[in-house]
Amino acid sequence: MTFPFHSMQKVPIESYFERHFSDERLKREVQRAGVLSAIFLFTTVILLLLQPFLRDDNLMYLPGPIMLTITPYFLGMSAYEWNIRRWLKKQLQRHQDLPAIFKFANASFEITSISFIVFIVSRHLYDPLLILNSPLVYIYLFFIILSTLRLTFWLSAYTGIIAGAEFIALYYLITHPTLAEPYLEIDMFVHLPLMFIAKGGLLMMAGIAAGYVSRQIRDIIRDTIKATETEQQAVLLFGQQVSPEIAHAVLEQKGNYQSRHMRVAIMFLDIRNFTNYASHHTPEEVMDYQNTFFGIIIRIVEEYHGVVNQFLGDGCMITFGAPVEVDNPAEIAVEAGFAILKQLRKAVNDELMIPTTVGIGIHIGDAVVGNIGTETRQQYSVTGNVVILSARIEQLNKFFKTQFLVSSDVYNALATPPETAQSLGPTFIKGVDQEIELYQLF
Repeated sequence: MTFPFHSMQKVPIESYFERHFSDERLKREVQRAGVLSAIFLFTTVILLLLQPFLRDDNLMYLPGPIMLTITPYFLGMSAYEWNIRRWLKKQLQRHQDLPAIFKFANASFEITSISFIVFIVSRHLYDPLLILNSPLVYIYLFFIILSTLRLTFWLSAYTGIIAGAEFIALYYLITHPTLAEPYLEIDMFVHLPLMFIAKGGLLMMAGIAAGYVSRQIRDIIRDTIKATETEQQAVLLFGQQVSPEIAHAVLEQKGNYQSRHMRVAIMFLDIRNFTNYASHHTPEEVMDYQNTFFGIIIRIVEEYHGVVNQFLGDGCMITFGAPVEVDNPAEIAVEAGFAILKQLRKAVNDELMIPTTVGIGIHIGDAVVGNIGTETRQQYSVTGNVVILSARIEQLNKFFKTQFLVSSDVYNALATPPETAQSLGPTFIKGVDQEIELYQLF
């Protein structure tokens, strides 16, 4: 009877840049809205706290209508930016970037709101043009400067251009001054059109400069994300050849992964009668079977923080405790072994693969882990007597007609040995001078 095979799906290399750059822009938008909200709120509080003291000292006096105009504006803008911030955070959680039209509309509203308040306040002044020389118009600069966080050149430039254009328009809208010569020098700065046109032009230039800075910040963030994307791809591709843990360890040390002694548990796993199966099926069917089988093994090994060091065609070698140390590698290896047997039975029952029997052997001991080879070709390796003994223990499953054998060192390291465990007594192992006591776990 033939069972369908389910080949492991290849993990797509998803664009790290595409997934993260839009989120990075949203984060900067959230920061910008938060800063603006805080600035407006802080200005309101300071203005209200200092007003009585400054008035008493004749240092500043703002008529009541002006205060009743400016204060609600500052509070309203603080609330507006705070609500924008909350909405942007929801967008960030959904990973949904903002449409460009919203950003331009938002910039238009912010700049125009300043111009509107400036115009309203000018109606309460004896000389309306004084408002264009007041600190109130410097709010334009806050929006221009913080537009750099939007990471878009044209948005920053647009913010500066409409700020400058509206500032110049305000001059002609507020009044049409006529000066009689000779006039004082102060009149040049308070009334002459050229001064206000120059100030509006400077706001426009500030917007362009902010756009340039915004583009530089954007390029730096883009390069950083792309560099991280390259590293992620390297880890993914390298991890497909070895394991993600080894890939990270090697990349962290820039390829110079120094050899060191570690206490590890080594598991050898062998597919029974694989040679007979391979001789009666096509290479494509054999590969499908291997992908299905090793897909189960890899998933469980990663769940138990192990590393598949070698695929041997009809089996594999698995390490627990290197390159990432664990407290009790023997116990983790045994738990992983039982999980493998359970999942293989489930896959057979679910008709995901043909009936499969495996042999598992585990031993624990010290090993040397690290890269071996030359400067041009290296391979991560686990070397030591523990590796040889683990392989020999697994092979004894055929002799004892068992599926799961471990050494006494592994058995003694278990906090709670399984109820199915039974001693097979001291056993001679090829290449070892002394007999080793083995335990059958299944």
